[in-house]
Amino acid sequence: MAKNKTEDTGMKRRLKDQLKIYKKAVNRKDRTLKEIEFYPVHDKRVETKEYHAVHKKLAVDQDRPCLICGVRNSTLKDKAQNPYGAKQMETHHHIIEWALANAIDTDKFNKRLLPNLQRRHPDREDYKHPFTQEQISAWVDHDEDNLWVLCDVHHRAQYFGIHEITDPIWGPVDLLRDDFEKYVLNAIEQEKAKSKKHKKSKKK
Repeated sequence: MAKNKTEDTGMKRRLKDQLKIYKKAVNRKDRTLKEIEFYPVHDKRVETKEYHAVHKKLAVDQDRPCLICGVRNSTLKDKAQNPYGAKQMETHHHIIEWALANAIDTDKFNKRLLPNLQRRHPDREDYKHPFTQEQISAWVDHDEDNLWVLCDVHHRAQYFGIHEITDPIWGPVDLLRDDFEKYVLNAIEQEKAKSKKHKKSKKK
């Protein structure tokens, strides 16, 4: 009898491979990533008055929650609503990092990013025309479309922050089951305790 042409003959092999990977990985995987950050020459980061204004609008006036844990400026002191112990609310340049503004090509911005912004905001007058380099720099620095509200933990903290871990790990953190999130937090606390113990023993 002829084999069905649509049969996926590689499925068994792939499932076996996946099983091997699953058994090897068990519950966690520690790895070291080598990264080289390339930034163009730019001035030292100084908070512009425009950035300060939009940060205040998003994080304080509108009291937007952290995209990951949901804590707000108004609930930072409430332990029940601040499970990660965040100290402050911050705004993250999420499409284009501030330090990369001087490296952005105006033609590529206008061809690749601007059409998407136009679809999302058809009524915004400034999106109806190509951007200049100056407009791009201003947009990167303080436009709401380039800013996410995050708590300091999910912005910059080791093991948690978007600047500290890879996107495949950071991205779905707000969707984890409570029991799995608890497992992750416990594992990280153990890792921190082990690291502190190691530092103390090195000092002796």
